[in-house]
Amino acid sequence: MDEIAQLRQLLELPGLSDLVFIGFDFAQADFGSGLEQIDSPFSSNQSMSAVLISLALEAGSRLDIAKPIADFALFGARFNAVLAQGVSDKPLLSIRVHPNAQVTLDHLLEANMISREERVFLLSQLHNKKNILISGATSSGKTTLLQALLTELNERVLVLEQTPELRVLPPALAMTERISNQEGLGAISLAELVVGALRMRPDRIVVGEVRSKEFKVLLQAMNNGHTGTIATLHASSLQEIPQRVAMLGILSGLEVQLTNRMVATSVDLLIQLERIGNSRKIAGFGTPVLLEGELRVREVLL
Repeated sequence: MDEIAQLRQLLELPGLSDLVFIGFDFAQADFGSGLEQIDSPFSSNQSMSAVLISLALEAGSRLDIAKPIADFALFGARFNAVLAQGVSDKPLLSIRVHPNAQVTLDHLLEANMISREERVFLLSQLHNKKNILISGATSSGKTTLLQALLTELNERVLVLEQTPELRVLPPALAMTERISNQEGLGAISLAELVVGALRMRPDRIVVGEVRSKEFKVLLQAMNNGHTGTIATLHASSLQEIPQRVAMLGILSGLEVQLTNRMVATSVDLLIQLERIGNSRKIAGFGTPVLLEGELRVREVLL
């Protein structure tokens, strides 16, 4: 059995959420209780690099000497691949595995990620088309919660992502940004996708994660009356969200004061997630408010 087939077998293991590789001979998997050592499917660093290049090509991505880091989706999982080309002394691979079944709020309730009161509140905010930002650190459950919210909708939702992770069914549709070719041409950014989505008669727009220039376009859309917008961002607490959105605004070309005003007038709800051990929970809800020109978060108690 070749190495790609062995890797696919690993991806099909029940309960698997993450696979990480440091070179060909160090492999770990997370089945819900933290990373544990497993046997690697790779026989050498050279063969591992060849597999990574092949997988990236199959996914329509680029991975080579000139671009030794790539993010792409394949086999129902998200891959981050790194070649040993001046950025590492060996090839690296991190894989996030998505569940085959659609995740619902009921599933999150059963898993104790949300409470009954939080489920009712989330549904009310969703169906009242509130503009929502979901925040949290890496692996805190942002994408999981967003996926569960999407399954509650039967609308023309335009889902925009850097790397495809969210699963949608018609009438919803998804688009993914495209990297440039070897000549540096053909790139389509997330910001361009947001602009395009506004012309496609969306019931609501969802951005998998805001990282840069797309934040400005998204704020403009919300300020122009596109309700029901949902996006995720990285922040470790509710009170750190103002600092994070200020940075996103700067990356988007907005002054901090303007970012603060736009967030305060367009975002209705902030949801903060946290990971404690192997469990993920909602740490709190908040609303952005402007106090003497400064953006603050007012906590919402259920």
